[in-house]
Amino acid sequence: MTDRVLEYCGGVLRASAFGSPMAAQRPFALPGDTPHYARDRVIDVRHIKLEIEIDPKAKRIEGAAHTTFVAINDGLTHVEFDAVELEIRAVRLASGGRRGGRAFRQAQGELPFSYDGAKLRIDLGGERKAGDELTTVVEYSAHPRRGLYFVGPDKGYPDKPLQVWSQGQDEDSRHWFPCFDFPNEMATSEVLVTVPMPLTAVGNGALVSIDVDKARRKRTFHFSQSRPHVAYLLSVAAADFAEITETVDAIPVQYYAQKGREDEARRALGRTPEMLRFFGERTGVPYPYAKYAQVFVGDFIFGGMENVSATTLTDTCLYDKRAAQDVADNTDGLVAHELAHQWFGDLLTCRDWAHGWLNEGFATYFDELFCEHHHGVDAFRYNMRLNAQTYLGDDSRRYRRPIVNNVYNEPIDLFDRQFYEKGGWVLHMLRYTLGDELFWKSIRHYVAKHQGGNVTTPDLQRAIEEATGRNMDQFFDQWVYGAGHPQFNLAFEWDDAAKQAKLTVKQTQSTEHQTAEVFRMPVDVDFA
Repeated sequence: MTDRVLEYCGGVLRASAFGSPMAAQRPFALPGDTPHYARDRVIDVRHIKLEIEIDPKAKRIEGAAHTTFVAINDGLTHVEFDAVELEIRAVRLASGGRRGGRAFRQAQGELPFSYDGAKLRIDLGGERKAGDELTTVVEYSAHPRRGLYFVGPDKGYPDKPLQVWSQGQDEDSRHWFPCFDFPNEMATSEVLVTVPMPLTAVGNGALVSIDVDKARRKRTFHFSQSRPHVAYLLSVAAADFAEITETVDAIPVQYYAQKGREDEARRALGRTPEMLRFFGERTGVPYPYAKYAQVFVGDFIFGGMENVSATTLTDTCLYDKRAAQDVADNTDGLVAHELAHQWFGDLLTCRDWAHGWLNEGFATYFDELFCEHHHGVDAFRYNMRLNAQTYLGDDSRRYRRPIVNNVYNEPIDLFDRQFYEKGGWVLHMLRYTLGDELFWKSIRHYVAKHQGGNVTTPDLQRAIEEATGRNMDQFFDQWVYGAGHPQFNLAFEWDDAAKQAKLTVKQTQSTEHQTAEVFRMPVDVDFA
């Protein structure tokens, strides 16, 4: 038989193959895939301010993107922003700025620019010095085909509600506003979004104001996000939402669903306060943003997305009172996963996509940690077993790759079972190797040290070593920078006269695709 048998043993991912060892069908990289690295930065973006108006029926957006940035080096003459299929109307330099830490006045007026449909290059009108702070204003409009999505009634679904929602990850924010669309740039943000009444808009951070234009039957919602974040986490959603708000440790926790579905939203999100407190206690950092909103939308392309302080969720996870008898707790995993991302992915964001497991592996494992907290260790172990089976099946049927891998075509290619399920298991094996006390000491040190910034896998390893004194080179080489996992052939003999057992363990995995010949890992053995 070649069927794989999975065993949960002392927190170790064990794959036993009886008979011939199973190897991945093919390597991950496809012809044409190339190495990718974090992008160079010639400016430090400090603040993004969007003043936009959305027309859901026309599927159109127009407005202005204000980007405040500082020159990193002397001699800056131009900047480039990612901007796909936008109509650029004008570009100008805003008045006011800072030079070398002192305020100065900038010459206002339009700036020369060039645009090829993907990159917007702005001439700054002369050389700028390191430390000079500038604000460019780009006036634009668009009918986005990605990044910003429009949902509404059609011939097949005439009663479908009118909705608008954004989805930036991985690099789709550029489709609805000009920006530095890569995760190694973080900035605070501000969005003033105008939508037709009776739609309600939801954005990132604190709601500053709502201005009503009765003559035009429009409302403008002003949101301000004061902690820096990457561009793909900036979001907006608009619909005829009902709002449910409660306060958890002085944090507004908000649920938004289409009117008439309030009870369903309460069922799906009821354990959010418990999760919020649990993750704050485990990480050592209380929930770090001005609010936590969860927004249900139709036709969402994923299960959920952890937009900073304003998670978007598919409305297919809403369920009525009758269904609650069959699917109780069914949404907890999704809700916990996206909430965990507020720390791992938002507060700490991978510097480039090769290290995306620091977002997804953590969220996957913390989802299961809440299961352990709420339902107990047996439910936790069962879920971890399912996660391992998912990863092992993917490895045997599709491809094998290291978790950290920078050779790919599109970033979305990396969001697979390596990032999620195997990434979560790597954290669980760390917990087993270190023990609970040192594991949580390491996690709290990692979060405290890197909150508000970018991270790579070496940052996690160094944080663990600083917190524990342990050398983690071998662990990370095997499980993160190497591919695959051990496959065991086990043999057992019992000498009744000597009352002695003999256990023989052979590792039989293929060493193709950067898989180790021997994995070294402590394993518990029980005799019964």
